[in-house]
Amino acid sequence: MKHSIWQVFKSGQEYAAIWPHHAVVAAMTETRVVPGVKFAAKWMPAAAVINLWVQYQWLGSTLLPQAMVSSLFLLSVPVQGWYWLGRRALSELDPRLRHWYLELAQKLQVEPRSKPIRMDLARLLNKALRELPPDEH
Repeated sequence: MKHSIWQVFKSGQEYAAIWPHHAVVAAMTETRVVPGVKFAAKWMPAAAVINLWVQYQWLGSTLLPQAMVSSLFLLSVPVQGWYWLGRRALSELDPRLRHWYLELAQKLQVEPRSKPIRMDLARLLNKALRELPPDEH
């Protein structure tokens, strides 16, 4: 399924917002990526401005293009993270995660989707962590 770039970015931001912070998902890549993207979204704009200002003050206007490029790179870090998370969120589940998704849907008595994506798993995990006892995750 083809998604527009804006839909991918929006999905990445939503996926970062709903990804559970729990020991059940500690081994998954998203557990390490989501905090990094949130940190970058919070601090990289300030780092980019400071980077531009310091380089301009120390190196002068002759190297302003290089300072601008390095600041633009710093600004692109959270965008890259949201893009990666968006692509990941919209991808179909592999067989192992699909089995876990179907098992959780059955325990929660929710109608599972026929082709679940990682975003569906994140939503279902949040619901399972809220409603199920700890030994049934």
